[in-house]
Amino acid sequence: MIWHIVRFDMGGIDESVREDIEAELAGLAALDEVAWLRVARDVEEPAFTGLITVFADARALDAYRRHPRHLPVVERIRSLGIPATRLDVATPDDPADLP
Repeated sequence: MIWHIVRFDMGGIDESVREDIEAELAGLAALDEVAWLRVARDVEEPAFTGLITVFADARALDAYRRHPRHLPVVERIRSLGIPATRLDVATPDDPADLP
């Protein structure tokens, strides 16, 4: 299983734009490649929004990265100059065990 974790620094954008982007990110949960997805704000540093997404394998993550519904979200975030840090980790967990 692949955990795709992204930390977005949303401190420099308007709150309504931030909420819209967070909704767009949450909407990616509907993609077939996504086994599990959560979008939430950092508890200790609320200017940051986190995206935690789970994929069955690296092939599913690659398909997600190229998905036509994912690419416009990425492009919007980049166009707004929102800094992001990504971390992809593999674990032996079974996606069927996710809540």
